[in-house]
Amino acid sequence: MRTHVRVTAFLMGALLAIPQLARPCSSLAFPNEDFLVFGANYDNLLIPGQLFINRRGVHKTGWEAGTTGKVASWVSRYGSVTISSTGYQLPWGGMNQAGLVFSTMYVPGTAPPAPDERPPLMGVIWWQYMLDMCATIEEVRAASADIRLGDTVDHYLLCDRTGAAGVVECIDGHLVIRMGRDLPVRALVNAPYQELMVRWTERAPGPADPYSSGNRFSRLADGMATFRGGSTEEAVGYAFELLAGVANAYTRWSFVCDTRDLVFYLKSFQNPSLRFVDLKEIDFGCGRPTAMLDAHADLEGDITAAFHDYSHEEAAAHMVTAVAEARPDVPEEMIRQILALLESFTCEQPGE
Repeated sequence: MRTHVRVTAFLMGALLAIPQLARPCSSLAFPNEDFLVFGANYDNLLIPGQLFINRRGVHKTGWEAGTTGKVASWVSRYGSVTISSTGYQLPWGGMNQAGLVFSTMYVPGTAPPAPDERPPLMGVIWWQYMLDMCATIEEVRAASADIRLGDTVDHYLLCDRTGAAGVVECIDGHLVIRMGRDLPVRALVNAPYQELMVRWTERAPGPADPYSSGNRFSRLADGMATFRGGSTEEAVGYAFELLAGVANAYTRWSFVCDTRDLVFYLKSFQNPSLRFVDLKEIDFGCGRPTAMLDAHADLEGDITAAFHDYSHEEAAAHMVTAVAEARPDVPEEMIRQILALLESFTCEQPGE
């Protein structure tokens, strides 16, 4: 375990450096009939992306301990579909089979909670934990009391199948989860939420750059306010229109989630065709192998059956490419060691 901790601590710097390559990411959630439509843009210098089908019933662990020496350990309750710029078990966004959805945005000045008795998980793995274990934002809030959000440079927008939405931020060393009346606009970009709300409500003149955080937030807020409802197809299409309105040359993919019917929609800059994954049609039992798919694959329409069994070499090549962009000094062998740790998670309920 000590060797694993040393290896992981060294590589963690590389993984956390990746979001700093990011351009202006954007996320939103708005109601249509009795469910929320969630959407997000991933803007980055990094081009590769992978989709993963993550199984329930898998035993997973962290590798860093809290101040009492306890390390996080859990067996996933829910399966999920995630999209990642970094690699296996390191999601940038996604949805689980209970309808919990999240996305990631880099924000300057993030200050995660200081070490305490809770076992920590770095941001991307903390979110895989939440998708594995939680069905609602209230459950995320409860789980955060037991598992500390460790190293992160990001904040996050999330929603669930009950119609609740939230923002997770680390401010002055405290984890803050905004929802309900504290979240009058269900959108998030690359500035603290309260700062974005002040700019929007005061209509303070912003910089001329149309991709500034304030301008993008205002356009998303105003755009969502004009939507009067429609069919699921119309709502999903409108979400993609809003995301296209705040996209730029570095937008690598956009995803939209229908939280009622559990459908994950995707477009990417290398393949602008609309694709979708129907989570209802997936057997998430851990007796089946983890599955993966290139996020830019030349496909269209229903891609639920297009996933192939997990490939170590494909996943390793993806992670090596991603880390090399931010930390070319990190040896490939070290990257493969951290991937081996993530691949060591075992199925606890093979009969499902």
